Amino acid sequence: MPERAQVDLMVQLNMSVSLISARIHRYRTVINSYISDPVAYGTSKSTGRPRKLKQRDERNVARAVPNTMKSAKDFAGPYNSSRAFLASKKIKVLDWPACSPDLNPIESVWGILTRSVYKNGKQYNSIFELKDAVKAEWSKIHPSYLDNLSNSMPNRIFQVIRKNGEFTSY
Repeated sequence: MPERAQVDLMVQLNMSVSLISARIHRYRTVINSYISDPVAYGTSKSTGRPRKLKQRDERNVARAVPNTMKSAKDFAGPYNSSRAFLASKKIKVLDWPACSPDLNPIESVWGILTRSVYKNGKQYNSIFELKDAVKAEWSKIHPSYLDNLSNSMPNRIFQVIRKNGEFTSY
């Protein structure tokens, strides 16, 4: 028996939405959506990227956060920092300011690329569409822009030193 017919029959038998959702293994919101408008059910297109957390999980996090004195360090496990983890694995790293997009010119490229790929709130229906859009926008970046970024490194370094590692105009 098709799923919609099952729901219709269970509604006629005055079964609760919770029971219906448990029997056919669908969320209650899906069942409510179908019951409220069976003709329009399933016709609307997704509005974009799916949520990472369900609304119930977001509410639980919002409730838990004010009631705890734990910090991010309490959840870090045996390593309290990336440096500690890398050191434990005997990986040598260069000294680099913690927040230094000023010293990493590719961050400027990613910013331009992101703004152009997602301009006007554009969303993509598949990874392939997104890849094509990124490739198209990447090909539009003029090589002279990349040269200017590379040539700006001495000035970037000078400004970071002058501002003792604080934010710069870059």
